[in-house]
Amino acid sequence: MRRFHVCITLGPHLLAAAGLEGRPDTAIEAVRLAVRRMDGANWVDIVAETYPPECPGWLILRRPHRSDTPDTRAWREMQQTVEAVALAAMFSVGSSISTRA
Repeated sequence: MRRFHVCITLGPHLLAAAGLEGRPDTAIEAVRLAVRRMDGANWVDIVAETYPPECPGWLILRRPHRSDTPDTRAWREMQQTVEAVALAAMFSVGSSISTRA
């Protein structure tokens, strides 16, 4: 597995969709734990900030100590995997909170 750094920005629209509106710290912690458990995860930075929903840069994946990301099939697949893990973690926590309420 390739090592990677990732910066994830959880916008209000993602928090609301996951049922975590008003609970950014819960979402951040869930996503951070899930992504850090991934093979290859190195530096993981997660914040909750406002940005336009159409903005494609909610998740930026990079090679360690580099400012670029190779435009290869392997790196695109890794980005999709990290996105899926991040969203699954957030929606899972949001779902468990809504069923307890």
